[in-house]
Amino acid sequence: TLVDSLNHGELSWAVPARFENSVLSSTNYKRQQAVREATRHAWAGYKKFAWGKDELQPVSQSSNLRWGDWAITMVDSLDTLKMMELDDEYTEAKEFVRTIRFDRSPADYKVQLFEMTIRALGGLLGAYELDQDPMLLEKARQVGDSLAYAFDTPTGLPTTEVDVNRKSKDGKTRICIAEAGTLQLEFKKLAQLTGDTKYAKYAERANDAIEKGQREHKGLYPMHINADTGLFDISTEYTVGAMADSFYEYLLKQHILHNGKEPKFMEQYITSSEAVKAKLVRKSESGFTFLGKLRGDGSFENEMEHLACFYPGLLALGAQVLDRPQDLVLAEELARTCYASYAMTSTGLGPEKFGFKTKEELKARSQYLRDSNPFNDDGMGAVFGHYILRPETVETLFILYRVTGDTKYQEWGWNIFLAIEKHAKVEFGYAGVSNVYRSDSTTNHIDAMESFFLAETLKYLYLLFSPTDVISLDEYVFNTEAHPFRIIK
Repeated sequence: TLVDSLNHGELSWAVPARFENSVLSSTNYKRQQAVREATRHAWAGYKKFAWGKDELQPVSQSSNLRWGDWAITMVDSLDTLKMMELDDEYTEAKEFVRTIRFDRSPADYKVQLFEMTIRALGGLLGAYELDQDPMLLEKARQVGDSLAYAFDTPTGLPTTEVDVNRKSKDGKTRICIAEAGTLQLEFKKLAQLTGDTKYAKYAERANDAIEKGQREHKGLYPMHINADTGLFDISTEYTVGAMADSFYEYLLKQHILHNGKEPKFMEQYITSSEAVKAKLVRKSESGFTFLGKLRGDGSFENEMEHLACFYPGLLALGAQVLDRPQDLVLAEELARTCYASYAMTSTGLGPEKFGFKTKEELKARSQYLRDSNPFNDDGMGAVFGHYILRPETVETLFILYRVTGDTKYQEWGWNIFLAIEKHAKVEFGYAGVSNVYRSDSTTNHIDAMESFFLAETLKYLYLLFSPTDVISLDEYVFNTEAHPFRIIK
């Protein structure tokens, strides 16, 4: 296989001078190209069995319209194909995107505001930033206009879904803060590129409404808020995991996108990061630093979601941009934990959620449980043991490598890539893994290849082995779906 050849030094790619003359070695060029070939393999499966559909189902060799028939894998992957210089694939995909009507969806289908903002609007904007084809910007405007109906509420907070056919918002007004706070980069970038300020106003109203909401912990935000009243549900949990994660991410990234010209976002990010450190960071008995969950009743959950593994990268980015070296120390500790969640399993893939037990809890287990329970001697183990090709850990490794230059993050990323190749690769694409403790790949696959695998996981791995001037963090900020937006200078 490609990876076996690479490991034995048998690949014959000519190494470009920019690699030889950079801090990166020829090995990293070959690793970069291996990731590129993996992307080509994933794309070939999509083209063969899911062309123009939303997602490839690689095990059954079929497709679905899960995201409203907007060819979302294609749209989400455009800038990945462009970045990796997969020119034939990119050109063909772009020509299909030209035919998509983003003001339509299947009858009675409700478009999810959050997912289509980060995947469709973000994907088109990211591709436009790299290509400058006016068609891509016009398609992005079409997506923005379709999603804008969600903001027709008394507070400006959006509803969760939109009926683009009827041009109306959905009735669900109880939204999570990730939904309300993960649209600012996309709508503000759309405003900048089109010159139409209405898109920025949507984003600003939603951001302001969240900030005005009453809450118990300064810098921490309850998971849910009401779009009609602007009131938080104070009984819900505090977390940087699911339904909250990217809200915290966009506080810092709005500051970066505007090149520091809007200081309120820097202040909000600093306040939130201090609150996260005070309330959500814990250390296990065996010395692993992790991010848990504070419940509404004040109790604490000693478990960490894979989704929360983006946060070490965010801390590292904030440490660089805002000169906060203490945050970099914590970022590296948390990254070690996220990587350990991969290294502890028999497949080398990280579980959806992992937790920590004390020595006493480990001792209390029966012999049967010791043999069957995945918790290891460090008290670390899977709570939900599936892996759906998620990107958060490799995202953190990419940012930490760019910030520190420490090559261990490249080695960790390469180990993860090898595990993906060994256990997630199928004949036509890549599939999720249902149990990261089982190495029998023939019966251990989930019949889904999420669009974020191409948009994020493979892209971050590719960039991890690329020269640091490829999508430089001095010039670009990534949205939460890894779409690169030029910093507004």
